[in-house]
Amino acid sequence: MRGLRVLILICATVSAMAAMWMMRSALQSQANLPTPEQQLAAAQPAENPVEEPVTSQVLVANRDIPTGRVLGPEDLRWQAWPEDSVSENFYTEGEDVDAIETLTGSASRLVIVEGEPITSNKIVDLNGTGVLAALLRPGMRAISIPISEITGAGGFILPGDFVDILLTRQVLIEEIDEETGEVERSAKLNQTDTIMKTVRVLAIDQQLNESVNAASVGNSATMELTPEQAELITLTRQMAQQDRGFLTLSLRSFKEMIDEYGDDIDKVLPVTVLDLRTLVAERMKAADDSRNNYMKRARKRSAKAKIEAERAEAEAALEAEKLAKAAAAASSVAGSTTQAAGPTADTPAPPSTVTLIRNGRPIVVHTITPNSAGSQ
Repeated sequence: MRGLRVLILICATVSAMAAMWMMRSALQSQANLPTPEQQLAAAQPAENPVEEPVTSQVLVANRDIPTGRVLGPEDLRWQAWPEDSVSENFYTEGEDVDAIETLTGSASRLVIVEGEPITSNKIVDLNGTGVLAALLRPGMRAISIPISEITGAGGFILPGDFVDILLTRQVLIEEIDEETGEVERSAKLNQTDTIMKTVRVLAIDQQLNESVNAASVGNSATMELTPEQAELITLTRQMAQQDRGFLTLSLRSFKEMIDEYGDDIDKVLPVTVLDLRTLVAERMKAADDSRNNYMKRARKRSAKAKIEAERAEAEAALEAEKLAKAAAAASSVAGSTTQAAGPTADTPAPPSTVTLIRNGRPIVVHTITPNSAGSQ
């Protein structure tokens, strides 16, 4: 009897556990079912399906292209490029299918890295002209100056870099006597000035590219200047030779150029800081002023001397006139005395006198009668 009760109790326990497990499974299945909103959203099609990006075939550099390289077919290739990033300056296969053949024989104006799109402002058509002439921007001129290891930043200046041009020369300082117009004291001092800044270097010697990044000392640097600046740098070289001076290239930081000009770095123009033509004009004006002041002082001294001479001459004439009157009065008195006493054979006649003026001074000359001359 007791065993039957135990068996019933065990069966009831197992049945309860089974019921609990079945209820739990049902609850979990109901929780995993999608909500009505989820079922409705799943039944509707997606409004913004993911689309494949639209691309265009753009002409890019097949390898690194240095400045001045004449392009060949191996330097260019077509590459997929996002359609919304295609610039109007790019060459696309849809509009320029023969671009590789067309650009073959052209030259690179700037450095183009591998994979960079080819743009019209980085390529120049030679059309039979020299490479350097093709690299010049419209309105610009190429001019060279001598450099050395010292004046060329140790050979680390390369084509495409930007530099400042410095002039070192001897400056003559003179102290002029305002009375005589002569130089009393002179001294020569060394002076350095920045003539131009942000000047683009086109070539070192005859190298137009910077494929060799190692330092290479050159003898000349060719730079891009405006026509007016080309005249100025020629004058600067001449003044440097006359004043025992020299020109120095000061290399500018390329990062500084990028930070300052950004994408417009290819449009940077050289800036004139010191125009030596103005300095020459100032020197010429100073020399003319000094000469004119000296001539004015000389004319004043001459006029003063002339006035003093005329005054001395007038005073001498007045004195001579006084002496002449005194001599005439003395002669008159002597004549009257002789006439009252009467002449004798032994007493000679008094000599007559003549007053002459020599060098502004009166001279009294006594004449001698023949009788008195004979007695002498």
